[in-house]
Amino acid sequence: MIGGFLMERLSKQEFRCAVTWVYMLRSNCDRLHTATTLWTPDPENRLLAGGYNGAPSGHPSCDEIGHLMIDGHCLRASHGELNAIRQCRDHDNLKNGTATIIGSPCYSCARELIGSGVRLIEYVGVYHNAPTQKLLDFLQEELVKLFSRANVRCVQISPSDLLNTIRKALLFSCNKPGGIFKEHDALLVTL
Repeated sequence: MIGGFLMERLSKQEFRCAVTWVYMLRSNCDRLHTATTLWTPDPENRLLAGGYNGAPSGHPSCDEIGHLMIDGHCLRASHGELNAIRQCRDHDNLKNGTATIIGSPCYSCARELIGSGVRLIEYVGVYHNAPTQKLLDFLQEELVKLFSRANVRCVQISPSDLLNTIRKALLFSCNKPGGIFKEHDALLVTL
């Protein structure tokens, strides 16, 4: 309670999703703008690393020169999951931690996350990167089996829930003491 106002903070999951969304804004492969953040386990819930999908630093991106497609996959961009794992400097604290992803992980990235010690994977929306619905369903079933064998909990979050979280975060800063957008709340009403 501040100045008589009850401040509704984001939940830990909402916070992780919002931070991951901000990382996604740097993505430079338009097949799916995505990102991954890695977090220590609860109750600490501290950000360890983040990564977004795109070309290696200093190289032209898909958005600049197009995709390098082989068998339906773009090879120019590294996946956000792998970039986050590469950025993580504290792998010991990642054990039993959380990965929050915009878009469902591919099978290879799921294996890498499991190998890094992650035990909770949250993802927003499903990345439909399969030529047929039947193949997409098969891959999703295989992911469920992989997570089950590794004792990894997987939570799917709807894109509308992420949008509501972003809206909640923006409105949190309006009409509240200390809110940086207090003077601009009329602009946010349409959100």
